[in-house]
Amino acid sequence: MRKLNPDFQLTADHVEKYQRQGFVVLKQFFSLEMIEFLKARVNDEFETPTDHYQKGFDKLRYDLCNGDETIFELLEEEMFQNVMLSLCQEDLFYTQGVGFSLKRSEPGKVNKGFTWHIESQSFGFNRAEDNGTTLWAPLHAIDSKKQRGGMCYVPRDIISGEFMYDFIDPAVFRCMDEHIKSGGIEFEDYVALRDDPLNSGGIARLLEYFSIEDDFELGDVILFDKYVLHRSAPLEAGPLEARDAFSLRFISADSRYDKERAEMIEIPRNYYGYEGPTKFHLEICKEDNELIVESAYFDADRERRFIRADANFYDNVKPSKLEEVA
Repeated sequence: MRKLNPDFQLTADHVEKYQRQGFVVLKQFFSLEMIEFLKARVNDEFETPTDHYQKGFDKLRYDLCNGDETIFELLEEEMFQNVMLSLCQEDLFYTQGVGFSLKRSEPGKVNKGFTWHIESQSFGFNRAEDNGTTLWAPLHAIDSKKQRGGMCYVPRDIISGEFMYDFIDPAVFRCMDEHIKSGGIEFEDYVALRDDPLNSGGIARLLEYFSIEDDFELGDVILFDKYVLHRSAPLEAGPLEARDAFSLRFISADSRYDKERAEMIEIPRNYYGYEGPTKFHLEICKEDNELIVESAYFDADRERRFIRADANFYDNVKPSKLEEVA
């Protein structure tokens, strides 16, 4: 099965945009065969959300396509590796696949998906300073002027989400933990702690003002790093009942495990008694500061998860060389 569109060409503009703003749309990157494969897989494995922060979606699934041969073949394709390395300019390690299904909004009920956020779940186990990136592929066409259903994102060179990883997320979990130890915290107060830093007041207005919302045809993808603040665009009235999407998560190959950060994710789940969508962040490593790629969790397929550059590759990622590497 052909996974990538052989006519796709990476350009210097793609690299400049990703390096500057933290995201870039790659038009007609996946083949239609790959889109159909992903659409079938996500529909086979979708689950009903259990966590408050996923309940804006009709269906979702973390750890999607675990051990899937087609995904590993994609990661091993030279064209895929060259594009990812040229854009990110660092060695990468594939961690997990995630699928989302955003249901069409009905009169009186808007299915928002995710409000403004960072990837606290998917990048909540490595250190705040360790890079991570997501390749997001919508599995239905998206028209931002009509039914919508895509994403809104803010260029990192305007507002970066780094402060959320460095300060806000740890402070929220610390605040909650201290409230629990001193008598408890109402669920609504916890929700406000999590949502308000990006979804109220001046910061929300700024994010909306600077946000970008793109159209996507089948085969288009967006690559965005972990510091890009983003939210779902509701699927409005129209012919599509639900918009599905598949994400591939990558971390920098030198990422180390942050045990305290990983365990913090479980504080509200343990206190309010609901299951999270995955235990991946708890299972991949046992020791703090462990090099994640060396974890026994990946023993069965470690080498197939790497996207590594040969010697001098990054020296050659210049405008005149891009045609050669992509």
